[in-house]
Amino acid sequence: MNVTREEAAQALADIDKASDRVFKLKGYHHGAPFFIVWGFVWLIANSVSQFRPEYQRWVWPAAVGAGFVISMVIGIAQSRKSPAGTQAAALDRRVGSRIGMTSGVMMAFIATMILIAQPSSADEGNAMVSIFFPFMYMAAGIWAGWRLFAIGLVTAIAIIVGFFWMREYFDIWMGVFGGGSLIAGGIWLRTA
Repeated sequence: MNVTREEAAQALADIDKASDRVFKLKGYHHGAPFFIVWGFVWLIANSVSQFRPEYQRWVWPAAVGAGFVISMVIGIAQSRKSPAGTQAAALDRRVGSRIGMTSGVMMAFIATMILIAQPSSADEGNAMVSIFFPFMYMAAGIWAGWRLFAIGLVTAIAIIVGFFWMREYFDIWMGVFGGGSLIAGGIWLRTA
């Protein structure tokens, strides 16, 4: 069987395209639980803030702390799925440590932004912190896949609409539409 250069080039291009698709789908599958966890963090913390504002000061640190712990457990569990000593396991550890470091940088950025801007209300602080993440998802989606971009865009629109037109119900709006878009996005990523 003789294969022409064009046929060989096309076969290699098809393999490359399939490899990219598998990588993207694996990334979606691995990222999905994190979207769901953080969607529930937003839903719970914002709902408590709306209906029991006297608990707002402690619910956010507790919810964010729980989100970090759950995210670490998920990340560790995902990294252990690859057999120890394999290239996949080494790659999982490298990616996991980079995700951890990136999360630290993002938190430092948010803390610095709050210190500099000093929001004058809880709604401003909530919107300021929250809007960072969907834009990060959109930027990541440019590189990693359109579904991340779409999740970020819908979440950003929800935050902007809520901040400017739903101020009286901003916290519950953020919980339902902001957190809900992350939960729905995580479910959507799992089905990819």
